[in-house]
Amino acid sequence: MLTASFIFAKGITEEMERAIWGRGVTSWATLRKHSGEAAEAIGETRAAKLVAAVGEAQEALDKGDHAWFKNHWPDQEYWRLWRGLCPQEQIALVDIETTGRTPGYDQITVIGLSDGAKELAFVADRPLPPDELLSKFPEVMKQNHLLITFNGVSFDVPFIEKHFRDIGFHFDQPHIDLMWPARSIGLTGGLKDMEKQIGISRDGDIAEMRGTEAITLWGQWKQGDRAAYDRLVTYCKADCTNLKDFADHVYQTKWDQIYTPYAKDVDLDAACGEQLSLF
Repeated sequence: MLTASFIFAKGITEEMERAIWGRGVTSWATLRKHSGEAAEAIGETRAAKLVAAVGEAQEALDKGDHAWFKNHWPDQEYWRLWRGLCPQEQIALVDIETTGRTPGYDQITVIGLSDGAKELAFVADRPLPPDELLSKFPEVMKQNHLLITFNGVSFDVPFIEKHFRDIGFHFDQPHIDLMWPARSIGLTGGLKDMEKQIGISRDGDIAEMRGTEAITLWGQWKQGDRAAYDRLVTYCKADCTNLKDFADHVYQTKWDQIYTPYAKDVDLDAACGEQLSLF
């Protein structure tokens, strides 16, 4: 969806983007070769500006400049970046556990990070192997190009940035907060509720666990309960890893709603003949 998107360009509305797709211009590469088809849909002046905007976006993508997409992509359309922005191993699925709901007052106990295949846990105070110190998180996070959370705009990100404010840490990656596109496709409740609605399940004794129980488990671990530590970390890691399947579902559903009904599969090379690139 990334390189089929034109909505990021200044002045391009959803209706214009659909009109461009309807002319068979369904990728940046096709736009470069057949800008005249886009001009038929949105006018020559807008089409010329769109070609320039796509050129800038392609350059940023080729350079791996994730900050460009954070600064130029519409927030409500970040879901489109789930595929195509960077390799899966550079995607950070992040979730935190805390002692309460107030950033700056309550404390982070665990930060979980996953790319959908491997998982890491950064634990406050005294992590047990193979988990890492909480302080290691910023260094590891900087290696990733895309941040994925659920309700992270309101919760996870403020907590993390306030916790590491002394070192000036801020997320500079585009951030897909899955709560919003999930709600837009009709899913309701919190993450665990939505997972059940689309058939994502959890294993064993964390199947019905909620975030409030994580607070209790942290208190038990502080008293030396190793089983509580293991359950807490397992729960946090599961929250991260499950975000991959959840993101896949949200992305595909949004694709089917936003793109599929409007895009036409047209062989423009055959229909129009080869055209010179404008770049």
